Amino acid sequence: MAHSMDEERAELRRAIDAADEKLVHLLSERRKLGEALGALKAGGGQRVRDTERERAVLERAVTLASAEGLDPAFVERVFQLVIDDSLRRQRAGLDARVSPDVLTEARVAYLGGPGSYSHFAALAHFDGRYSGIEPVIKRDFAGIFAAAESGEADYGFVPIENTTTGGIVEVYDLMRDTALKIAGEHHYKVEHCLVGKAAGIGSVQTVYGHPQALRQSQRFLSRHKDLKPVPVSSSTRALERAMDEGPEVAAIAGADAARLFGLNVIDANASDNPGNNYTRFVALAKDPAPASPLLPCKTSIVFVTSDAPGSLVTALEGFRREGVNLTRLESRPVAGEPWSQMFFLDIEGHEEEGPVARALASLREHAKSIRSFGSYGADRLPPASREA
Repeated sequence: MAHSMDEERAELRRAIDAADEKLVHLLSERRKLGEALGALKAGGGQRVRDTERERAVLERAVTLASAEGLDPAFVERVFQLVIDDSLRRQRAGLDARVSPDVLTEARVAYLGGPGSYSHFAALAHFDGRYSGIEPVIKRDFAGIFAAAESGEADYGFVPIENTTTGGIVEVYDLMRDTALKIAGEHHYKVEHCLVGKAAGIGSVQTVYGHPQALRQSQRFLSRHKDLKPVPVSSSTRALERAMDEGPEVAAIAGADAARLFGLNVIDANASDNPGNNYTRFVALAKDPAPASPLLPCKTSIVFVTSDAPGSLVTALEGFRREGVNLTRLESRPVAGEPWSQMFFLDIEGHEEEGPVARALASLREHAKSIRSFGSYGADRLPPASREA
């Protein structure tokens, strides 16, 4: 009897494997069809996103799911992910870019090295834009900017803000003085883990991590007061220390990084804000070809207002009047001018679109200075829903 059950279980698993293989093949085929449709729409001057079509696809999928006895909500979530993947691939071909040749490798300067969050975020962002990336590893943000400015790298790829710790001041200060433009953005979900050679947390005494990673794991570290946090230059360096120094040492890094380095995930819940900790990265380049207005875009600018009372409100009035949404406003001091502030502003829309162009023209009338970092494809789009 046991032998018969074993055979039946093995047969069912083979059938599941075959079904999974078909599913993956169909997902690949659907992605290719979506890319072809995106190219067709772009060639005809149509916008990449058609939310009415997305809702129709979801409605049809849910109807088919109900007929098969599947949970409609589950199927809707699956198809939202499929649609999001299709949109990402379509956007990749129309975003701002240095080279139009997708068969080439892009030289990308980023912080750390293998296993760093920047490493995994860069792989995800440039997937579909180029055949691959050639890493140009730097130990600090200034080195990344210098590599992109000098031509050592095609792109600098830097984190600019995090949902837990806010804007990354050093990056904003470097952007204040650079001539680079933004050629894309990527929101990377950060899931901090305690990783190392140890099988359990009991033997760990020292925890290495990038300062941002340690800041985003403060609650975890405060619960384990016997752990000594030590900041290092990158997550890669933290992983190397965990590799070299034995089970008494661990690192704050991602599960993917632990697998890459052959380390154990000692505790998978080191994040202060689990499930909602995202870092926004931007790709910076010298004079990239602008993003297509057919994309859902964002535009980033930096401007300086006068010292008069209410000058900031007056400067921003054009965006309210034109119905242009502001997604971020960050202030930084103006170098050499005590008490003066400059403002980094992210807005929804392409700078060539009518409402955005008019709002920017209004801003120029009221700002002492203004500089655009360009328009680029928005990475985070609200998922389509069957609800209009």
